[in-house]
Amino acid sequence: MKRYGEMTREELQAELDRLEAEKGEAEFPSQTEIRTQKRWMIKAYLLSAASFVPGTYRVFGFSEPFELTYVNGVMAWGRMGSEEEASFPISMLHVMEDAPERN
Repeated sequence: MKRYGEMTREELQAELDRLEAEKGEAEFPSQTEIRTQKRWMIKAYLLSAASFVPGTYRVFGFSEPFELTYVNGVMAWGRMGSEEEASFPISMLHVMEDAPERN
């Protein structure tokens, strides 16, 4: 099987559709979590990493703001509060409504 980074947009979309179809077939919570993480990664490869500039974002599933420092491939690197550096697929980021405007 190809890596996500080697797939075309069409192949990525087909894999995403396949995982969505299998969503309810998981027997264990860990299987559901693995499929969820795979979907986030596929969605990240369908986005333009260049559109994610340093700034404040919300991360899906977290309430604390995420301060994006840089993007490496499809992974966003930064900090949540005083926590150690963390990374998330760019597909999990959403611009905060109340964040200061970026240049």
